[in-house]
Amino acid sequence: MNEDRKRIIYFSPTGGCRAIAEAIASVKEELVDITLPKARAKKTEFYPNGKYVFVFPVYNHNIPDVCADYIKKADGRNARAVVICVYGGVSKGRSLENAAGLLAASNFCPERGAYVPAPHFYSPVKLNLLTERNAEAISAFVNGENVVSKTVRYTRRPRKSAQKILKALTGKCEYASSRCIACGACRAVCPVDAIDGTFKAIGKNCILCGACVRACRTGARKIKFITPLPRLYIGANMRERAAEFYITESENR
Repeated sequence: MNEDRKRIIYFSPTGGCRAIAEAIASVKEELVDITLPKARAKKTEFYPNGKYVFVFPVYNHNIPDVCADYIKKADGRNARAVVICVYGGVSKGRSLENAAGLLAASNFCPERGAYVPAPHFYSPVKLNLLTERNAEAISAFVNGENVVSKTVRYTRRPRKSAQKILKALTGKCEYASSRCIACGACRAVCPVDAIDGTFKAIGKNCILCGACVRACRTGARKIKFITPLPRLYIGANMRERAAEFYITESENR
């Protein structure tokens, strides 16, 4: 890879972030999929003159812990960075501020950030489809071609994630052995190695992303909520939303 080339790095268990990454990538840009554990385990070399676009989903108002861990292990070497936080049209939380802060703490120079809506995995109503017009607007933003007036300020000490607690209060991934044909599709797509050889989800690792549910051809896997509140919350708050573009700036400036 040339040191001044743009690289688009994405985490996409159910395909939303991948679709956005592919839509904004040109033939000269390298796509790096860090969804699976083996991909994240590989050392990524970052170059001072490079530009890196990180496309991450929003889970429980923040980027996934595994994405945060990936950034913490990196050395950005003062490379420029753009963050795209993809959320399901419900709540974006402070994911952009936190991601920019993590990147700054790992020696990246966050310049821009965006909140981009995409279909919510847990909602039966699939809103916010990625249109060609939306893709063009996001590409222009990433390339610095459009001017934005809004600013998001970040700190190098972002808030601690509450994802493990929120996940425990939300639900769990269930497995029906009578429907399982042991094809291994669920294990192949799990982004956190949460499925063992018996195809049962290991609770402490599972992030409820839904990748295994989508991959299962027989309906042997499903996300079961502890209470009806998550679906009620999604139904009450989901809206058709436009992408939001920001300049990212340190609070210490």
